Amino acid sequence: MLEEPDDTIEKRFRSHQITQLVFALVMVILPFFLAPAYPGEDRVAICNWRVPALCPHQLFYNQTCPGCGLIRSFTAFAHGQFSESYNYHRLGIPLYFLILMQIPLRLYLLKKGPEKLSGRVNAFLQWPIPITIAALIINWLIG
Repeated sequence: MLEEPDDTIEKRFRSHQITQLVFALVMVILPFFLAPAYPGEDRVAICNWRVPALCPHQLFYNQTCPGCGLIRSFTAFAHGQFSESYNYHRLGIPLYFLILMQIPLRLYLLKKGPEKLSGRVNAFLQWPIPITIAALIINWLIG
């Protein structure tokens, strides 16, 4: 098998870290600019415009999915509405902190580069994804 040149590995690594960093920044900062859902309503707002449901599963099947309620939960949490945040999605607050922790992690990885990434650190970076997906599905099933 042919090995990739070091500059290609570096570019791919940096591109991945930047993508993850931008996603984390958007998910952490955006809820502060959204208005929480009104009591009895399920849509957040931006500039007095109620954002329509964007979940494809809900739009096509009229059913919730494992991630339904996360944006509402993040928004309520960002505005200090902790019980409402929990009610929208039980995993909203822990997932918000998991995403928040991605910011210093990705900045650290960008500073260190792929050559400083040990096997242990790389293995550690892999475990949150399947655990988070499993937790979302279990939470949804027991919902």
